[in-house]
Amino acid sequence: MVSWRSRNRAPMNPTDRASGPRLLAELKARCGDLARVRDWLRPRATFEATRRQVDTYFSVQRGRLKLREVAGRPAELIYYERSDLAAVKPSRVYLASTEDPFALRVLLGAVLGVRARVTKTREIWRWEGVQVHLDLVEGLGSFVELEETVDEPEVLGKALNHLGQLQADLGIRADDLVDRSYGDLA
Repeated sequence: MVSWRSRNRAPMNPTDRASGPRLLAELKARCGDLARVRDWLRPRATFEATRRQVDTYFSVQRGRLKLREVAGRPAELIYYERSDLAAVKPSRVYLASTEDPFALRVLLGAVLGVRARVTKTREIWRWEGVQVHLDLVEGLGSFVELEETVDEPEVLGKALNHLGQLQADLGIRADDLVDRSYGDLA
C-alpha cells in the first residue's frame, strides 16, 4: 500500500486524496568538518535523530525519483524537481509512504531502471524552521543539507534568504555548494 503526503507533514490516511507538491528552499554543500557544524548547532538547534538511509534512484525523464529505506520506518517514494544550481534554490517535492519497499523497488527498477543506490548516515537537526542534515555518504564524503518548507509561494524569497544567512553562519563557502543529488554524484 502506498499513501501520498507532502514533505514534513504527517502521513496521510490511504483513503485521503493525494496531496499536492511541497515547496522547499534548500541547499547542499560538501563539508570537510561536520564536527564544526555540529558544534555550532548544539546550543542553537534541536537534535532529532541519526538514521542510516538507503536511497535507490530510478531513471526518469524529468526531476528525480528515489525510494528511501530506513530501518524501522515506512519507506518513502520521493519525487522532486529542482534546478541543478550550486546555490540556495527552490524545489517541489512529492512523497508516498510504502510498507513494502522491496516490491516497489523491484517494480520501479523493472519499469524505469535503477540509476544509482546511495547509502548514508544522516543526523537530523532543527533550527528556526530549517531541517539541517549532516550526511556521511558512502563513497562520496560528508555534506550539509539545509531545507526549509514553504507553506505559501509568496514567502519563498524569505526562506531562500533565511537559508543564505544560515549558510553564512555555518561558514559554508560558495565553492562548497553542490548542484546535484547524491544519485548524480554516485
